[in-house]
Amino acid sequence: MRVFRSVAGLAVAVASLAVSPAFAQAPIKIGVMFPLTGPIAAQGAPTRDAVKQAFEEEKMSIAGRKVELLFEDSAGRPDTGLTKVKAMVERDKVHILVSELVSSVGAAVGPYVAEQKVPWISTVSLASLTRAQKSPYIFRFVPSSFQYGLAAAQLGKKAGWKKVYFIGWNAPPSREASEAVKKTFGEENVVAAMFPNVGTPDYAPYLTKMDPTKADGLFVAMWGADAPRITRQYAEYGLSKKMPFFGMASFTSEELLGDMPPEAEGVTSAYTYCGTLDTPENKAFIEGYRSRYKALPGSYQYLGYMAAKMVIQALKDVKGRAEDKEAFIAALRKVQIKGPMGMTSFDDHQGMVGDFYQLKVAKGADGKLQNVCGERMPQVKDPYDMFP
Repeated sequence: MRVFRSVAGLAVAVASLAVSPAFAQAPIKIGVMFPLTGPIAAQGAPTRDAVKQAFEEEKMSIAGRKVELLFEDSAGRPDTGLTKVKAMVERDKVHILVSELVSSVGAAVGPYVAEQKVPWISTVSLASLTRAQKSPYIFRFVPSSFQYGLAAAQLGKKAGWKKVYFIGWNAPPSREASEAVKKTFGEENVVAAMFPNVGTPDYAPYLTKMDPTKADGLFVAMWGADAPRITRQYAEYGLSKKMPFFGMASFTSEELLGDMPPEAEGVTSAYTYCGTLDTPENKAFIEGYRSRYKALPGSYQYLGYMAAKMVIQALKDVKGRAEDKEAFIAALRKVQIKGPMGMTSFDDHQGMVGDFYQLKVAKGADGKLQNVCGERMPQVKDPYDMFP
């Protein structure tokens, strides 16, 4: 009997040795979801590509473990996005999620990932993700709408604006950004705040209400195809020569400038990425993206790329132990990286901290529109004290 037990014990020990290396070599699974179809696909696909670039720079391996990226398309729809995330978590057993641009999708996904305790690095600017929906498992590597709204408003005030107009999408990010403008200028100095629907074809009902004699400038919070449309119509109504406007966040992002009309020249904005910034890190990022995708990156790609870089560093810090969620989260909270635009980190609410740049659209030597980097706003934080 003693001999039998010894043999059995030896067999268990050998089996354990056989299993452990196999487990150590199991891939780190990362779910990557962005809108690849629908109205935001032009931004979603490049963001996904930039995430992929960051992991390819590591040769798809971290701490000796293979990295497997699982791609899904949210189509910009909350129901679709939530279904896809559930599949990645429950079917594919992903360790980490890096995803999304659309606020309504982010709002739908947030409660589920918190309940499932899956680390989620979001690129959704929805402010509630680090406020009402705050969770140890939710990180936001993108400025919140309050964050970029306040930065724009502060630069407008610094330029001498005293009374302003505001126009933005009838959606949470634009409405939150408008609150930052009101807080900065005082509600009495916002002549009018208007909120057309996403995809509005004709802004005449709004533009005709603007009187340039009553304000010093206009803040615009809309993106994608709506940005060039309102830029063109603003000029057609003769307003661009009478009242300057300031585009918020990615209004003039590099990858969208090709769709902008000539009237965009001179438009200012402020955000986290300036493609012409002359740093070694930015040159390497641009060359890496251009060599892969034959295009120049912009703010969407930058944020996706750096969100992935933050994940990579945290995984390195925990020696690739993606299964240890608590250790990974603790490491991610501490990550600080010098990227293409400067130092980046997370604040105490797990929201992004990074440098902003004032941007001005100008013609480059090739005649194409580009952003000229202006004033740097160092380490801009989400203003939780102003907007709890």
